[in-house]
Amino acid sequence: MKIDREIVLTPTLSDAEEQRYSDQGRRLANQLAIFLRTFKLYESTNDNYRKQLQLLRDLTNDLLTEHLEVSLQAQSGYLFYCSVRMRGERTPNDNSHYLLELFERLGISGLVFELGYTEEEITRCAEIIWRLSQQDGTDYDIVRVALGEAGVSKIEVLPPIIETSVEMDDKYRQRRFAQQTFFNAVGNLKTVMHAIGTSRPVSLSRTTRVIHSIVDQVLSDDSYLLELTALRDFDEYTFVHSTNVCIYSICLGANLGLMKSELSALGFAALFHDVGKTKLPLQVLNKPSDFTENEWELMRKHPTYGLLSIAKTMPLDDTTCRAMLVAFEHHSNIDGSGYPSLDFKRNLNLFSKIVAICDVFDALTSGRVYRRDARSPEYVLETMLSEVGTKFDETLMRVFVRTISVYPPGTLLLLNGNRIALVIGPGRDDHFRPMVKVIGNRKGLFEIAEELDLADKDDATGEYIHQIVRVIDPRETNIDVSRYVLESWHNES
Repeated sequence: MKIDREIVLTPTLSDAEEQRYSDQGRRLANQLAIFLRTFKLYESTNDNYRKQLQLLRDLTNDLLTEHLEVSLQAQSGYLFYCSVRMRGERTPNDNSHYLLELFERLGISGLVFELGYTEEEITRCAEIIWRLSQQDGTDYDIVRVALGEAGVSKIEVLPPIIETSVEMDDKYRQRRFAQQTFFNAVGNLKTVMHAIGTSRPVSLSRTTRVIHSIVDQVLSDDSYLLELTALRDFDEYTFVHSTNVCIYSICLGANLGLMKSELSALGFAALFHDVGKTKLPLQVLNKPSDFTENEWELMRKHPTYGLLSIAKTMPLDDTTCRAMLVAFEHHSNIDGSGYPSLDFKRNLNLFSKIVAICDVFDALTSGRVYRRDARSPEYVLETMLSEVGTKFDETLMRVFVRTISVYPPGTLLLLNGNRIALVIGPGRDDHFRPMVKVIGNRKGLFEIAEELDLADKDDATGEYIHQIVRVIDPRETNIDVSRYVLESWHNES
């Protein structure tokens, strides 16, 4: 499945920080444009070329010590540096305008420089940019493949951003954006987790962009991302699970009234809550049968491994320190039980208590780690509610139920008329009457699923049109909910 790059979302920064980013971006845009123009005029052995190459290298190396990767990306006629729109007036002759036109000719939206790129890579990149910019029909895929074949791995081209017109169906646009956001989160997390698994320093700028996208999507309309959390049994379970926990946590935090900056910090911590599992053997993580006691003992070490992994591979700031705490505490219960075991009882961090609820719910409904058979979301919620006061915070648990509704996304329902419906999101006003897709009946799946609001009433009688007969356990049917959701979203792309 080809997913377009997420739309640039400006992080929440102070005026001073935004101005600093803008100044850095303008310096980079100016030097990059000068370097590319110089490359066009001189041979690579020329002193003028060597001077501009060195100036670009010095500048990017300076910026990369702060960001680990830096990007220039075009959207809506503006340049964004590390997802922050660059301030200042543009003229037809300035370097920003020059880069905007160049990116458009190439069919890309921008460039990303990663820590460790070489002079050979920037030279090859410049040669490919100039050669392809003179050809008709050049697009992102052509440029990306050419860079790969030339051995350029630390300089990345960004795909064009699809900007929809106001006439486009708003629902379709939001679903597409949610899909982009979800799979960008999964893909980015996979890259970062692999780096952490080898104890290499990681770049967090893409992760920050992804989390801001999730927060913005949740604050706009959380139903589209919640629908995608039904992908609980997807092949890339580890990364999908952490993405689901991130989405659930941000949704719960939003319903608690947390500020946007707090939601971003919560989302970051949730996304990396299981990072310690990168230090566990794959044969244990992927074991299809129940764990032995020795394997459970090893599994119980992943919270400690998570704290240490974040400390070793990420720059220390308020966000990463909070993530370290959540990674360590997310299997600790409010009554002091759980793991890792401590010699004293301590109050758990709010973020840890939120992530603990979301982690257990997604794990139990997916049938991984804690149980080898998936249970219905309704059953899982009932079980978790019986454990408030011991494992889970009562207030947070009840807000979580309201967040995802009594029938969470991914639940299969039998409706009147022997119709089988898949819950795709909470109801607008009634937690007992969710939004669903009628996907089939006892005979099989329908070609086209009809989306319904179970709160709809008959205008004449005032009675509900659609009745819930009961919840269907996934084991009763041959319907693979995860596969169905994945294919239905793919078909709409």
